[in-house]
Amino acid sequence: MASATPAPASAASAAPVPLSESHDVPHIWSCTSPRTLDELAVLTASVQLRQKDDWRRKARDHPEIRAKWRQEAIDQHKFTPEMADFLVDQLQDEAGRWHDEARGVESTGIPAVVRSARLVGEDTVARLCELSTRLEDDAPYKDWHPNSDEMVLDVVHPSLYPLVDGVTRVFPEDDAVTFPPDSRDLANWFTHTQADVFASSEQIQHDRGSDSYSPLIHTYQWLPTDFDVDASGQRVRALSYINNLHPDPAKPSGQLYDVLESVLAAFVPMFEATLAEALQPHGGVRKEFRSGNEQAYWVEESWDPPAPQEWELSLIATPQEPEEYLLANGESKWDTSERRIFWAREHYWKENRKWVPIPVHKYEPQPIQPISLKGRRLQVIVKMATIHLTPEKPEYEGGSWHVEGTMREKICATGILYFDQANIGPSELEFRGTISDEEANSEFAYEQNEHGSLAELYGFVNEEETSQTFSGVTTKAGLALCFPNGLQHRVSPFKLEDPTRPGYRKILAFFLCDPLQEIISTTRVSPQQFDWMEAYCADVMRTLPSHLPTEIRRMVVTEAAPNAVVPPRRGEGASRPRVRRMYEGYKAPAAADEEWEDMDVDENAEEGAGTDSAAGAAAGTEDGSAAVAGNEAARAEDERIHAELWKSSGMTLVEARAYRAGLMRERAAQNEHVEERNDRGFSFCEH
Repeated sequence: MASATPAPASAASAAPVPLSESHDVPHIWSCTSPRTLDELAVLTASVQLRQKDDWRRKARDHPEIRAKWRQEAIDQHKFTPEMADFLVDQLQDEAGRWHDEARGVESTGIPAVVRSARLVGEDTVARLCELSTRLEDDAPYKDWHPNSDEMVLDVVHPSLYPLVDGVTRVFPEDDAVTFPPDSRDLANWFTHTQADVFASSEQIQHDRGSDSYSPLIHTYQWLPTDFDVDASGQRVRALSYINNLHPDPAKPSGQLYDVLESVLAAFVPMFEATLAEALQPHGGVRKEFRSGNEQAYWVEESWDPPAPQEWELSLIATPQEPEEYLLANGESKWDTSERRIFWAREHYWKENRKWVPIPVHKYEPQPIQPISLKGRRLQVIVKMATIHLTPEKPEYEGGSWHVEGTMREKICATGILYFDQANIGPSELEFRGTISDEEANSEFAYEQNEHGSLAELYGFVNEEETSQTFSGVTTKAGLALCFPNGLQHRVSPFKLEDPTRPGYRKILAFFLCDPLQEIISTTRVSPQQFDWMEAYCADVMRTLPSHLPTEIRRMVVTEAAPNAVVPPRRGEGASRPRVRRMYEGYKAPAAADEEWEDMDVDENAEEGAGTDSAAGAAAGTEDGSAAVAGNEAARAEDERIHAELWKSSGMTLVEARAYRAGLMRERAAQNEHVEERNDRGFSFCEH
């Protein structure tokens, strides 16, 4: 039966404390302590029960329901009575943890993963749906995520127009730029003194510390936006532009800023809860599943039948060795008949013994110190995406295990809002944790060659992977999830509910960068989008007297807005695609050619305005001198345009896609490193 006495409440009662340097904030290489198989089984059952409707009220106020859950755990999951008691006591206790009646924030049962089914108000969600649809419909092109078979549409993605080492111009730390108090005008960035090109990745590693967990050097960085959280935590304000989301209030992208600020404000208590749970010692591993005497896990008495204290020198129950071998002495003084019989009987015992489970102790609430993010500046990376399924493409295959970003972004937690979906079947976001070598070495105590107990207790086998899968959270429209980085996650496969009709799923993701370590954000990088720069320059040009020559007006704009310099386009003597390709060959990654293949560009048509037309005009000359002169003039023009391009702070879409390909290539290599790290397994010493 369920516990007769109520489980003590563990909802954090201490006053929240600001995040400080004393806190070990999660990062992409964060690990956890190993959990026993019994603890993982209870965790999985707990996650499943917490996905029942109104589970908190049932766990907190209805002992008869707790008794029913307890018996089901024993009957269906083969729990011991002690494991079942732990399960229902923990559910009763944590029914109030982090609960906010207005926001509906609750623990999922997975370490440091929290959720809410009503985090964001209906009006805000409706406005978010409306503006996201307008963004998709009004976009000049569909930015399908690479290698997604045109299923994943990137509405706002940080991989486009990222910070590129040696290319992106960055303002000094003490010279950051923010929006004016009463608007979201980009003029402060475009009119700012042009910065030097950013340092190389090697300098970054030297200045900010290398990533000791990974041999990879990353030459790209997602650009976060700086947000101010007020003292109450109820209001959030963007101080700088969101990369790839133009702040013009006349556009859907600009109107989205107010909505995103409201949604992010709702996520602040979720980030606080996730960080507080993640900062627990040993990742929240439960001591109730340990004996208290670590060495007791591995002593012979942990097996049934126990090993005899003395081995009788008889041949009864000896295994396959022939009698003449067991009774003979070998050449070595150590190879005696007595030792042969001892080893044979010990081997027989090991082959036939059974593991005696470690008893589970009574549940004890773990105190958690609340964390406050109120009244501080947060750096957040924003992503919006839509997964489109059709009768021709009715199923999404799911994702791979991954963490978010690199050590360049220093992402500590992720918040996801599943704000809209239609005709999509059930799916889960699954989680697993990587086991810390240090924690494992301190916990795995065993005698020489005696690591079979590790498989019984933890499920670990020598040279197998070093991660443990926790469980998954069912995702549906309206759900908000928050979890720490370092906890690997992946999307499970899903498909259309009705395969004859199309369907979609829309998500909004906030990647919270470590609040204790400031990184380069959009406050220090002028917008790199050429179309943003051109629009700004066009607005400025319209304010100048129309009788001024175009070249004079361009000079005025260049002087007034050095970060909005846009090189001359086709029709002004530039062989744009050829010069751009030369330019990309100079400073873009090798993936530029691959990205160019995806662009619908008629290079021959544009080149007709430049060098090819000059050569064609000279084709009728008899000595070819005009052709030579034309080519030299074209070369000089190319060099001038190339110099202008180098002065520019911006990128074309082709360049941005090329850099995105390079960024994705680097991150794919990092994911491979993560997988190798997981798959290498624990090499149990023969000590």
